[in-house]
Amino acid sequence: MKKHDWSTYKIVQETKDTVSIYFDTNQEAFSFLPGQFINISCQIDGKQIIRSYSLSSTPTDQFPCITVKRVHGGIMSNYLVDEAKSITAWTIQGPFGNFILESHLSQDYPLIFLGGGSGISPLFSMLNSLNTPTNKPLLIYSNRSTDETIFGERLLQMEKQGLVNASYSFTAQNQNPQADQDRGIVQSKYTLGRFSIEKIQAILKEQTYVYTLAHYYICGPIGLMNLYEEALKSLHIPKEQIHMEYFDLEEDQNTVITNTSESRDIFVHYFEDTLVNDDLQTYQCTVLLEVKANQSLLEAIKAYNIRVPSSCKNGTCGSCWAIKTEGEVKMRNNRVLTESNIAEGVILLCQSYPLDDDVTISLLE
Repeated sequence: MKKHDWSTYKIVQETKDTVSIYFDTNQEAFSFLPGQFINISCQIDGKQIIRSYSLSSTPTDQFPCITVKRVHGGIMSNYLVDEAKSITAWTIQGPFGNFILESHLSQDYPLIFLGGGSGISPLFSMLNSLNTPTNKPLLIYSNRSTDETIFGERLLQMEKQGLVNASYSFTAQNQNPQADQDRGIVQSKYTLGRFSIEKIQAILKEQTYVYTLAHYYICGPIGLMNLYEEALKSLHIPKEQIHMEYFDLEEDQNTVITNTSESRDIFVHYFEDTLVNDDLQTYQCTVLLEVKANQSLLEAIKAYNIRVPSSCKNGTCGSCWAIKTEGEVKMRNNRVLTESNIAEGVILLCQSYPLDDDVTISLLE
């Protein structure tokens, strides 16, 4: 999960408000699993902004790629859609995420992908990473219109090649079904208006008779994801077969963290840059600081004016990761770290609370 310094390979305008950014890794080896994401760091109006974006490319592609859709009020998304063509150097961190397509599933189970809007990004990576699956995958995909459908033409081409079955919904009131049919979208796979639970269930039963055995991968707007999940639960799909990726998630305030009602003293190892005779030098520092009752490690470290990257503050982006070398902590939420990350001592500072006075944290340079 180290930092990477990449350059721009090319920018592709996917829709009016969506661009794909292809990176040149400058011959640096970079590996990830389909469904994972990276963090992008940019200076915008004098402030460092960090945001997470799923990789829409496959692990075997020469140039890693993210796909960014403009979000109303989104600082980073608007900046990237408008300015990506003028950016030549990028600061990247990752990969992160446990929303991944495990290789054995495509051989053993049917795969069904349910997406909406820019939520297609990790699903597109998964679809293109499949290696001769036993069952043809099914994509259920909702957008406002065909013009706003990210990867629309490529998905139609994949259908023609027999690589995927797809069903679409288009919610814009001015959508033209005949024009869409002329473009190759089969009328029987077309829903004018929003998906309903009944419609989703009907598609599943039409497209695959083994939907009860399938694994489901869901990504998109929260409301749509909840609708997909409710439709699957109504069909009694086991929760272990449902995999979800939230681009934005409110912190679960109902999670109870025990043993945090008293303050704790912890050690923090970190790096600090200092100018010495106009020469920037980096020193490794260690400090003993207090974590107040019910205070996260991130809050305590920032209160001590130690620089640490952070973004979402709800356990979804992974930018505030650190290494716990001693002691015990409890993480409130984790939608980023894999089991192997956790086994190596990686924690999310925004979600971590010390449970004893032996906690030692290392912030990597």
